[in-house]
Amino acid sequence: MLDFFAALKISKQNKTVNGMMKRTAVAIIIFLLTLMPAFAGPFISITGIDAESKFPRVKFTVNVVNPENRGVAGIDEENIIVYEDGYRVNYRVKDVSRPDDLLHVVIAIDSSRSISARFLERIKSEAGKFIGATDASDRIALIRFNDTVRLLNNFTSNRAELHSGIKSVERHGKFTRLYDGIYDSIELLDRAGDSRKGVIVFTDGKDEGSNLTSDDIISFARDREIPIYFISDNSSTSAHLGRIAKLTGGRYFCVNRKDIACAWNSVLSRIKSVYEIDYSSGIKRDGAKHNLEVRLKYGDLKDRDTAEFEVRRGLFNFRLPDGFYIIAYAIVAALVTLLLVLLFYFCRKSRPKREKGNNEYNPVYSGYSTPVRPGDLVREEAYVDEAPAEVPDVLYSQVWLHQKDGREAGKKIPVIKNEITLGASEANAVIVEDRYASATHARIRRMQGGYYLFDLISDTGTYLNSKKILRPRLLHDWDEIRLGNTSFIFRGIR
Repeated sequence: MLDFFAALKISKQNKTVNGMMKRTAVAIIIFLLTLMPAFAGPFISITGIDAESKFPRVKFTVNVVNPENRGVAGIDEENIIVYEDGYRVNYRVKDVSRPDDLLHVVIAIDSSRSISARFLERIKSEAGKFIGATDASDRIALIRFNDTVRLLNNFTSNRAELHSGIKSVERHGKFTRLYDGIYDSIELLDRAGDSRKGVIVFTDGKDEGSNLTSDDIISFARDREIPIYFISDNSSTSAHLGRIAKLTGGRYFCVNRKDIACAWNSVLSRIKSVYEIDYSSGIKRDGAKHNLEVRLKYGDLKDRDTAEFEVRRGLFNFRLPDGFYIIAYAIVAALVTLLLVLLFYFCRKSRPKREKGNNEYNPVYSGYSTPVRPGDLVREEAYVDEAPAEVPDVLYSQVWLHQKDGREAGKKIPVIKNEITLGASEANAVIVEDRYASATHARIRRMQGGYYLFDLISDTGTYLNSKKILRPRLLHDWDEIRLGNTSFIFRGIR
């Protein structure tokens, strides 16, 4: 009997020890996961693919980093393998991260009320640290977004202006237009030309009311080879933010898991360390999706990344020999030149002739029974504002105005109707509270798929990009319209 109770006691002790060992193992695993840096991830990332401009040559760019998330130098053909649709191709690797290249970075700050006041103060502090970590020649722009998206500072290397712009950010607004803010940041960077670029977004990851989706942002960023980096205090949004960052060649940082002060050198190193790879494609212009795979083997570093691309369907699905393209271009150029010469000849031949010794034109114009002087013709065929000379080159799906200054600076005004008027009168769609604005000052009208700006014989005139307009002018994205002392920025989504 005593042996039975002794055995039962030993069994209970063993169960207690096993339970303690299990709890200890779970605690160790959780501890190790907590220590794992937020920016640990793949060592090679495809950041952009160009399969159109010089097809059948395909060009794409990659970032290569080490386990410390710093750029790796000295990558060549010995360290890279490229596959197209599962077939290995011949390729060339070129390091395009020249130290003399300018760095262009957009810092986008979430200033909605979903951001805590404490995190916003930390955002300002960390953004200042990042600016301090850049070179003096690097150019940085600031954008803040909540209900609206507003450009605080355009690209500049003036550190005092940038710190002042960061200091001016305050929490307000009911919604968070995260994707609209990222879209504007990418579009601003795209205008900077060929240089090292990146978008750094401080946010909690929430999006409310944007006109775009995360897939729109990924496609837009990849087409322009612009990586997106996220800094967030909300681990619940890490999945979708991390997806956007990975697919654009950027990274996601969570400040709850690790201090991000040490991450700036990593971000800068990634943006500045870029390799360009190009190869001759074996596919046709079939309009189908094709798979691109790149593999890295650099010492102990082994990794791979994949991406999809497509080539627009061609008129004829056949490939010409490489040398024949020069001949084809020469033939096309000769035909175009011949066409222009013939057009010039027929235009000269169809011009009305002057009678000898007479300054008047012959009465050869259809619709006139008597000779017409040039002055009479100009007066009779006076300019009609409904027939502008400029033809729209871009069609916009959505259009709005951003008020740049005045009492309602930063206000976003959607342009929904085909025609709106601007002026001091309350009868206008856009009321301009400016004593130098006329009652009905200007008009924006949608015509031929584009948007045109008209001056309605205002007292002080209507200005487009600081130039007074005398006739209707076609509006382009980021154009500045000024009425009196009030300015608006014309924006549109293609």
